[in-house]
Amino acid sequence: MARRQSLLMPVKAVLAGAAMLLTAPALAADSYALVVGIDEYTAPIPALHGAVNDAQDVAQAFTKAGIKKLILLTNKQATKPAVVDAWESLLKQAQAGDTIYFTYAGHGSQEPAAPNDPDEPDGLDDNLPLVNFAPQGPGLADRIVDKEVAVWLKDAEAKKVYAVVVTDACHSGTMYRSVSLGLSYRMAPKPKIDRDELLQFAPPPPVVSTRVAPNDQFTFLAGVAEDKLVPEIAINGQQRGALSFAFARAIEGQADANHDGVTTEKELVSFVRAFVLQATQSQQVSQSFPAVSRDIPVFRSAADGAGAPGPDAQNAIAIAKQTVGANAALKLAVRNGQLAGAIPGAEIVADEAEADLVYDAASGTVEKRVAGVVAESVQPQGLAGIVAKWRAIAFLQAFAGGAIQPFEVAGGSRTFNRGERLTVGLGASGHRFMTLFNLPPNGKVEFLYPTSQAERDEDWSGKPFSLPLQVRDPPFGAEHLIAILSDQPLDQLHTALQGMSQPDAAADLPDTLKNALSGQSVTVAIANVFTSAGSQ
Repeated sequence: MARRQSLLMPVKAVLAGAAMLLTAPALAADSYALVVGIDEYTAPIPALHGAVNDAQDVAQAFTKAGIKKLILLTNKQATKPAVVDAWESLLKQAQAGDTIYFTYAGHGSQEPAAPNDPDEPDGLDDNLPLVNFAPQGPGLADRIVDKEVAVWLKDAEAKKVYAVVVTDACHSGTMYRSVSLGLSYRMAPKPKIDRDELLQFAPPPPVVSTRVAPNDQFTFLAGVAEDKLVPEIAINGQQRGALSFAFARAIEGQADANHDGVTTEKELVSFVRAFVLQATQSQQVSQSFPAVSRDIPVFRSAADGAGAPGPDAQNAIAIAKQTVGANAALKLAVRNGQLAGAIPGAEIVADEAEADLVYDAASGTVEKRVAGVVAESVQPQGLAGIVAKWRAIAFLQAFAGGAIQPFEVAGGSRTFNRGERLTVGLGASGHRFMTLFNLPPNGKVEFLYPTSQAERDEDWSGKPFSLPLQVRDPPFGAEHLIAILSDQPLDQLHTALQGMSQPDAAADLPDTLKNALSGQSVTVAIANVFTSAGSQ
């Protein structure tokens, strides 16, 4: 792909708009949470597999953090009356300066908006279907419409209660999981309903303005923008939503970047966005409101000391080794053909829904769950390198653990064709030294930085940087830029990486990292870039 055109240059973060003076939630005050998770919907709405896992995880994290009052509603408990009553009861108990949280994991859908609604130029309202939702009849009422959530937020603000809302569902971007390789998505079918029938079960008109503004007293996180889908993915052997998993870890203190025992909105949004991108190979981009995050506290870290610095590299290596060792072989399915022999590091499976990678022998493409096409123009002899690369990615993701560093493509993730230019940006960290290399689709390791003594000695602590790239040469597919941020220079690692330019070299990367990083305090950041030859 992308070969470096110039040295990495630091860039200054530019905030859109002036800083705002806001009344921050008082951390000495009380906090309340309503947590909802639904897997078992009423037919014809398809069942999910990870939403209840999400809700239980978030609830456990809140309990660990010492929340004053928690209401957990899952499956049959999660009806419209129960959800509304729970929210209203918590808001009634809350006093000025308190914080109230609402998290939802389940399906998201859309429905016809009122004619000429200025807030819905696409003519659709977003909604959260609850357990008894149905496309016709009284079941239509068992949903929460985006405007209802907006009223909840305004009601909380009127009491000077700070609200944090997290909706881990499809079409959730204004709420202020195409199925591939066995994935399930958190998207309920859009109800084909008569507008007049819908109006019979519409929520009452709001008594206050539902328009939200950047200085409103709430924080809102959504799984995706309103026109996108949220996949359920496997995390630690369970079906999960990436946003909910990240939010639970943030409650436990992993988003507390400066380890002061308090997580700010800016820390929360940065952590969640980076985690979701990494967990879904950049196929899911979480959303937040307001657009520019603020240095205001949203919750304390968990009471047992979470928020202290994460494990050092030695512990991370042990965790990564255990994680990868438990599932050393990737599952590979073959479509439109057969392989003549075994592929190192791979277990051949018949069912594509069980596969980590699917090789289409006719088209020469390799697909991965969530990520889609990750390699083009692949011959069977090239599969060993691709498998080696993805096993190395699994190790790196396990190695990174909870230390998630923002590293992404400017302007959003998409497929970049031959000749296109792009820029990846890495957020500032507290580490001084940086090592950067690329893992192209074929299993090579491309060492990028540092390449001179001056670069080796550059102090990157507290400074973000950007890297301009251009898509030029094959192989095309999924490329992974890896940044390792450290407190000490990693000369041994640099030397080793420079000798790993041959295909399949990624097979040796885990052992190389174990040897070079033992005893070091490091943070790993991963940026996913998707490339294609484009039309020929």
